[in-house]
Amino acid sequence: MGKNSLNALLQNERYIGTYSWNKYQVKYMSKWAGGKENPDAVIIEGAIPAIIDMETWERVQMRMKDNKRNAANGAKHKYLLSGLIECGQCGGTFTGRTSTNSKGYSTRSYVCGEKYRTHTCTAKNLNADELETAVVARLREYFAGGDFDTMADEIFSAYQEGKGVKEERQELAQIERKLANEAKAVLDGADFSELREEMARLRVRKAELEEILAMSPDLVLTKEMIAAKLRADAQSSPGWGH
Repeated sequence: MGKNSLNALLQNERYIGTYSWNKYQVKYMSKWAGGKENPDAVIIEGAIPAIIDMETWERVQMRMKDNKRNAANGAKHKYLLSGLIECGQCGGTFTGRTSTNSKGYSTRSYVCGEKYRTHTCTAKNLNADELETAVVARLREYFAGGDFDTMADEIFSAYQEGKGVKEERQELAQIERKLANEAKAVLDGADFSELREEMARLRVRKAELEEILAMSPDLVLTKEMIAAKLRADAQSSPGWGH
């Protein structure tokens, strides 16, 4: 059970007696299943004995929508190192998370993805403000007297080879293949709760990877552009990197 499992359970319409097939869209062999809502979905109300009354169901759905709306309206936090920190305990990737205590104070942290999603890792969370400050300070020291042309050559080589997000791109491709295979399994009739939960978990991870990749867009760069940027950043204010 991961964090997304509870969300999937609370939105499972079978608990109110509704059976659905092909409800979401993911294109596979010219057919659709999983993803966005499908206007041609098969939905049969009362096909299954309901174990939750409609009033309770509607209250839960309204509460979930309110929570989602409040989260969307909350302040956006940037995490400079999201996807760049490897967990020394399980090898997973750390991502940024914000927690708020009972008094309304928020704390930014980096959390191992496996710890957050599946609770299979016990690595300690890292304070984002302290870690980013330390990394930025170290980078400023490194750049202060560096050979910018040599640095630009190294960065440009890494850029050309697609380093930095190569593993994320590979993992995203694997997840997309798994979702396609599981969508086919649903089309073939293998529609059971464990499969739905696995698909929900994969969609959460897919969204995380897409967010990481969105922060590393494909740019047209030259060595001269990189060297100029390094020189400018090395001479900028103490807020360099933000």
